[in-house]
Amino acid sequence: MVASASVIGCFPPPKEFFEETFEGENKKCQCAEVGGQLFLDWLDAAGNRTTLSNSELVEAKQIKDSAIAEGIASCNWVTVEGEDRIATYDIQDGSTPLWYIVPTLNTECCQGTPAPVAPQPYPEPYPIPGEGGTVCPNQVWLIDSCVDRYGFSQNFYKVREFYENCNQKTNYFYWESINGPFVYYAFNNGFEGLNSEPPYAPPHPHAAPPVVQGSGGGVSSLSAVTYTLDAGCTYNQETEDFDTKFTYDVEATNDGIVGLARRMDALAWMINNSGLIPYTTCAVKKPELDGEWVSTHWISDGASDNSKQPLRKLFRYRTKSDRTTKELRQHWKQLIWEAGPVLVEHRKAWWGNPAVWALNEEEGKRVLRFAGGEAGIDPDLDGEWFVGSSRSPRIGMKGRMRLARREGDYWVSSRDGSDGEEDLSHDP
Repeated sequence: MVASASVIGCFPPPKEFFEETFEGENKKCQCAEVGGQLFLDWLDAAGNRTTLSNSELVEAKQIKDSAIAEGIASCNWVTVEGEDRIATYDIQDGSTPLWYIVPTLNTECCQGTPAPVAPQPYPEPYPIPGEGGTVCPNQVWLIDSCVDRYGFSQNFYKVREFYENCNQKTNYFYWESINGPFVYYAFNNGFEGLNSEPPYAPPHPHAAPPVVQGSGGGVSSLSAVTYTLDAGCTYNQETEDFDTKFTYDVEATNDGIVGLARRMDALAWMINNSGLIPYTTCAVKKPELDGEWVSTHWISDGASDNSKQPLRKLFRYRTKSDRTTKELRQHWKQLIWEAGPVLVEHRKAWWGNPAVWALNEEEGKRVLRFAGGEAGIDPDLDGEWFVGSSRSPRIGMKGRMRLARREGDYWVSSRDGSDGEEDLSHDP
């Protein structure tokens, strides 16, 4: 609100104020403190800027190195899980690509911002000796300035260069850039004549988008962003994430003031809803648990996706049946199911929150319905279903699961109450 008031009063804060407040593009890391999203930034041959996401929101940890060959930009990077990845993209005749990580909200870079190419020396006007040893000094005018994509201030100059008798002369123009000067000669860049002066400078190949005139000096464009509000009471230890999330999407815009206003709307919405979550989401009364705990242990037919060892699973629920341990083993040994990347969970019922990672939603519900038939509950009538997933590659691996064996018998155990000891004995 202070920022908006200062803009209306024609005294805008500096650009950095908005970037830091709204998590703008000023945070561009080679290594993220917690994790972030990997981006590729370049300008095409026509001078149009393109920014492309190359990872999930909190997946990228560090950029190891990058390169470009025959128009293909590549980047070797490391995930937050420590896995090496490579990202590639065909930028064709575009400018030198910039790879960077935008850290997740309210976190920082762990090794600072990317170091761009070192600035090259700029051409200096030089005197040319004329007849009789006279010196004809060149003339230089500063025409325009801009901030390039690395945050450097670069200038646009007009140069008048003299020849021989100090009578003949020619004009040319050039932009400063980190790659040296970009020179524009009047006779081959569409200017009216050899010594004409362009009304406005040609586009700078590395410049940021121009500031919209009359916008109060704020940023000219803002990219799209999604704000996420997590319901703290729904944290799931198995998925290491929150089961209930509320999102607010803000669209991209070339009007910086409108973009900032939309972000302020999003922040107001988040503040209001964060105060309501304890009453609307977390205050829902949980059902009282009933019955005895049953634990079933599973093993895959073959090795898991990323290991030479088989996949192992534990499935637990509460039952009101009076089956003995032997009868429970006989009941469960007939089930074979497919594990996979989809989390299917049943909530708000007396038998706990039984859940499986299955190949798809229907397969997960089939397993839970099979358990409900033993426990004495119809999960389609009592409680509610939840279906989710995880970004972690360690969770949700595929495999055909069968009941595991322990000490020569099927591994199914039960407890007398939630705190009782497991009954692992063999029934007579």
